[in-house]
Amino acid sequence: MLTTETILFFSFGYIGLLFAIAYIGDRHAQIGQSLVSNPYIYALSLAVYCTAWTFYGSVGRAATSGAGFLPTYIGPTLVATLGWFVLRKIIRISKVHRITSIADFIASRYGKSTTLGSVVTIIAVLGIIPYISLQLKAISTSYLVIKDYPLIHVPRHFAEIPVFQDTAFYIALILAVFTILFGTRSLEATERHEGLVAAIAFESLVKLLAFLSVGLFVTFGLFDGPGDLFGRAAQVPELRQLMLIEGIPGGYANWLALSFLSMMAIMFLPRQFQVAVVENVNADHLRKASWLFPLYLLVINIFVLPIALGGHLLFAGGEVDPDTYVLTLPMHRQAEGLALFVFIGGLSAATGMVIVATIALSTMVCNDLVMPVLLRIKGLRLGSQSDLTGLLLAIRRGTIVVVLLLGYSYFRLIGESYALVSIGLLSFAAAAQFAPAILIGLYWKGASRAGAMAGLVAG
Repeated sequence: MLTTETILFFSFGYIGLLFAIAYIGDRHAQIGQSLVSNPYIYALSLAVYCTAWTFYGSVGRAATSGAGFLPTYIGPTLVATLGWFVLRKIIRISKVHRITSIADFIASRYGKSTTLGSVVTIIAVLGIIPYISLQLKAISTSYLVIKDYPLIHVPRHFAEIPVFQDTAFYIALILAVFTILFGTRSLEATERHEGLVAAIAFESLVKLLAFLSVGLFVTFGLFDGPGDLFGRAAQVPELRQLMLIEGIPGGYANWLALSFLSMMAIMFLPRQFQVAVVENVNADHLRKASWLFPLYLLVINIFVLPIALGGHLLFAGGEVDPDTYVLTLPMHRQAEGLALFVFIGGLSAATGMVIVATIALSTMVCNDLVMPVLLRIKGLRLGSQSDLTGLLLAIRRGTIVVVLLLGYSYFRLIGESYALVSIGLLSFAAAAQFAPAILIGLYWKGASRAGAMAGLVAG
């Protein structure tokens, strides 16, 4: 029987395992034996793109719009297979100029403009806070669902839960500690965190295996294979519509818009820029990742529609939120081991994104927002000090805590009113604002700082 104690034991045990992996990765890096100098690890780290939005939200979107979840993954697949040379150019430029963040990259292209870097940082923070809240919402929801096992009860009003009884609050604090320990332990010129990348790659494996496990369970355990599942769904008019391209809300225009946003997101979300560019050990790894990463996206999405249709068939009354089908379907059959594994998989999907995003944001806030202001205050006399390491680390650590608390506050105040996918699209739209300044700047020498600023502010 799944008890609260069992769930918490495995959850904290898993987080402890991530601490161990990150520690081992850092130790190997210190002695010159990099664990992440490997194209397979690099490809898995790129899969931090697959967050709780993928793990839970894709099924929720498929349950309402059928194949409407696909554009989110078509865009990254196109970038990886057809546009990898653009990313390679960004990586090579970043290595030459020791770029530490997407704000640093844009500012450096336009004369190391501190104003431009500050604007990029502000947009990034405002855009990523909702995405962090999405992850905390997914963790909180999944915990509240699984702790009631074998009953299936989907929480509706998170505001009624006191903060100090909310799992998401404590997860936010734990993630802050983890990120501080392995993301701001020391100040590196390259801003690379090999132990953290190793942990992210491991999480990508866990969430993939967990999602495949529940997909196989639904397709071959709850039903007699894909033929039986799709055959039963075809007999229900509403579900038959979900299996048709024509049934997608918004039609092809919606597909094109979402595909474009996801193309920009895979390159310009701060966390994706962090793992793809800043944490890159060898630019040649990109060539193998250009087919490994799309393969990962294909595999993790194979069972999205079967799970969505299975949830509709078994929870016909509509009392279960489609965002939770991945977890509630194993609970429905009382497969408690699988339910626990799915919960851990969802925890992996959410925590990986939060850790990388907060590290990226803390670097940007410190280097492009706070320090330029502090250096202009003559009374502090920071320009005459030879070592600012302690101050820089303190700013980054403080930023990590503040960003996570802001994400949690957004979840408590606003996040419960929207589906996971709706919240995630806000961050995708924010990341798309960086595309003109970067892409035009890469290929047009006449691109100006004023033009980049106007584009960002207008966006």
